[in-house]
Amino acid sequence: MNINYICAVICFIPLVLYIIKLRNFKLTVKKMVVIAMFSGISFILSKIVFIQYPQGGSINLLSSLPVLLIGLIYGPVEGMTTGLITGVLSLFGGYIIHPIQLFLDFIIPPMILGLSGMFGADSRKKVFFGCLIAVFLRCCVHVVSGVVFFASYAEGFNMGPWLYSIIYNFSCAGVEGLLSLIVATILPIEKIKSVANKNNQISA
Repeated sequence: MNINYICAVICFIPLVLYIIKLRNFKLTVKKMVVIAMFSGISFILSKIVFIQYPQGGSINLLSSLPVLLIGLIYGPVEGMTTGLITGVLSLFGGYIIHPIQLFLDFIIPPMILGLSGMFGADSRKKVFFGCLIAVFLRCCVHVVSGVVFFASYAEGFNMGPWLYSIIYNFSCAGVEGLLSLIVATILPIEKIKSVANKNNQISA
């Protein structure tokens, strides 16, 4: 049981690093507007559900895509900020049983999607693997939450809590994230990023 809680603590590392990065981060008005808009789009897409899972979670219409795009276009801090706002919005109507579970299910996972640009965006290969790792890490946080707070559901399926949580979360958040990263890889990210940076230079 101690191992489960250690995993939960590890999941908070991205949030701590984000807070540290914020100290030297300057957010322009334009970026604030774009981040707010993409956060809203992500929230709206999350409400377009194709498959709803009984214990929470769903396969929806590419709700990860807006956060992935901001991470690719502007960088990790902007991307994680978009994820943070999206997570806060998702609290409306969310199922919360514990303050730690709130962070592990609603705040940290969408923030991690903002790390999509970790390898850059100058090639489809870098976009793909950056998004893939971001989606994978997001699912891992959901898995830890499932093990720590929803292990009792695994008994009904004669599974261990880890196996149950992995299958459950990767089959919903994983599938949606995979579809989102495929779309992100297809889009001309480098051109979009170039236009966004050019507009920033003009406005400055």
